[in-house]
Parts: sequence; C-alpha cells; structure tokens
Amino acid sequence: MVSLDANKVRESLEKLKDLPNLKEVVALRARLAQELEILSKQEEPLIDVSDFTGLTRAEKISRTLKKRFRYLRLIRNQFPEISWLDLRREFSRREKGQESKIPDVVWQNPSP
Repeated sequence: MVSLDANKVRESLEKLKDLPNLKEVVALRARLAQELEILSKQEEPLIDVSDFTGLTRAEKISRTLKKRFRYLRLIRNQFPEISWLDLRREFSRREKGQESKIPDVVWQNPSP
C-alpha cells in the first residue's frame, strides 16, 4: 500500500478542485477526504510516558492510609466490641507476624 502524507493529500484535493465534477473526480475527492481524516486521526499526539509526573509523597501516603482504613473498617464491622486502638494494635501485631486475637480468616478476607 502506498504511504500518503497529509500534506500531499491536501495538495491533491486542491488540484482536484479545478477539474470538472465528473463521477471519477468526485469519487477520488471522497476517497482523498477519507484518507485525510484517517491520517489526521493517526497524527494526533499520544501522551508521552515521560510527561507523567507520578504521585507525590503526600498522595502516596494518603492512598495508603485510605486503603488501610477501609480494610480496618471492614474488620471492625465484624468485631464491633473491639476499639479502634485495639484493632490497630492487632493489625500491627499481624504485620509483624505475631499472634493476634482476630482469626487469620478475617485478616485474609474481611468482607462479611
């Protein structure tokens, strides 16, 4: 297939305007207009990965705290008698690999 440049297609369309409106000329104009649309869609700039700045330190901390709070809230819903302080202590023990009052099944899947 012949590779077309958008500028060449535009020049061809300008030249075809001078020709009379014959069936072949109209068909060629339509085809070139369609090619121009396809080329213009291909030329749209893509997002550069290097432009992505990433998360700031505060955003990372915020996301981590939100995830942890949601996780602990699910566990708290199953054990309403445990205070938040005790729940956080149990979570800390669990992260360190120590024994916890809350069963491992709940830590692995806190959904009810």
